[in-house]
Amino acid sequence: MADVNLGILGVGNWSKKLASTIQNIDNVNLLTCFSRTSHSREEFAQKFACEPATSFDKFINDRRIDGIIIATPHTTHGDLICSIAQCKKHIMVEKPLALSTEDAKRCVEVTRANNVLLQVAHYRRLLPATRLLYDNISNNTLGKIHLIESNFSRPFGPDPKRPWRDNEIEAPAGAFTALGVHMIDNLIYLGGDVQSVNALSSVLDEDNPLDDITSVLLKFKNGAHGVINTSLRLPFIANLCAQGNLASAWSEEDGHKFFIQKINEVKRTEVSLNKIDGVEQNLRNFCNSIIHQIEPETNGEEATKVVRVLEAIVESSAKDGLSIQI
Repeated sequence: MADVNLGILGVGNWSKKLASTIQNIDNVNLLTCFSRTSHSREEFAQKFACEPATSFDKFINDRRIDGIIIATPHTTHGDLICSIAQCKKHIMVEKPLALSTEDAKRCVEVTRANNVLLQVAHYRRLLPATRLLYDNISNNTLGKIHLIESNFSRPFGPDPKRPWRDNEIEAPAGAFTALGVHMIDNLIYLGGDVQSVNALSSVLDEDNPLDDITSVLLKFKNGAHGVINTSLRLPFIANLCAQGNLASAWSEEDGHKFFIQKINEVKRTEVSLNKIDGVEQNLRNFCNSIIHQIEPETNGEEATKVVRVLEAIVESSAKDGLSIQI
């Protein structure tokens, strides 16, 4: 495999996770990094043996790098993608792509116009149990799908070390920008395009800056229903279930356990799986797209569907669950 040279924009905790994962991938090199704070980027560069760019312009114009990873606050994604795309660098951006459909479409247009690949880090659809769930839906093992439901929650805040994540502007509808967008993507991946959204989001602890619990009911264009519950205050759970008229199947323990139960069975059966690192697989996919010049699976168009549903969730929850058409 040819070498792929990357730069990373943003040097927070998640960037450190990405940088350490890159070190595990052969022929992929993290050459440079940038953040607005010189001390932070120099400390990051020393830890991960890369060069700290002295300015944003120098960073995005570095001719050595093939692609740039964006791991910055959500509201910055649109403008950063536009600047990077004009420098002809391929882009992997952390989810969500944007917080508005208008911004998401702008990102898609500018990357297309500049012949730049755009991948959004919706990596949880890559996890083995979720892949097997997709296969069972596609081959009709579950029959006609009636319901796809998920719960993705974890005690993730508030945290003074990352205050932007607890900002209502950066994180509308509670946990949905941090956690729920993964499940929006999974439900679209499994159930197809969404027709309408109803959402409720509530504050239960007045001391917390964000809504404590958000619940969403989706209607897919094929008539099936979807449910997503997510919270940043509850014990960890990351489960998906698809229920059809022939069987039900579950992706549990964050995509690493799979169960199936046929219509005439009273107990479900576990199917053994090989575990993968979804973050690593997502990075491998990005590099593979660069090498072979192939469109990423979780590209800008797919990610825009997620943004539109997220936007509708925010709108519906502000109106106490009013149905929003997609």
